[in-house]
Amino acid sequence: MTGPAVNEETPQELNRPDELLQGVGSLAWQAYNAMETTKRRHFDFLEVLDNKKKNYNIDATDKDGLLLACLLRDHDEQVKRFTRESLALKDLDTIAHTRLFAYIGGVNHATEEHRVTH
Repeated sequence: MTGPAVNEETPQELNRPDELLQGVGSLAWQAYNAMETTKRRHFDFLEVLDNKKKNYNIDATDKDGLLLACLLRDHDEQVKRFTRESLALKDLDTIAHTRLFAYIGGVNHATEEHRVTH
């Protein structure tokens, strides 16, 4: 007897690969988390500026523009770091690389389903 079919609507159990995330994949995992953090920080500030314009017709100041540029640069640097670390992991251990990306994909899929928008 086979189990139920798994498709896009069927949640799968996601197991955290502790040994990988704390071992050989730790640098790539940390870089991924830094990249996600800087992305959210940049998008959150963009949303603040957009809401100020939409709701109050207040334009972004020069200071806002400078901060936005800094946040984008922070994110760009973390993207480069994650790319470097994930390629280094792939060179070192292709199975660990595949497992890390499977975990990242599972986390992203699960959190996208529960994302709250304002």
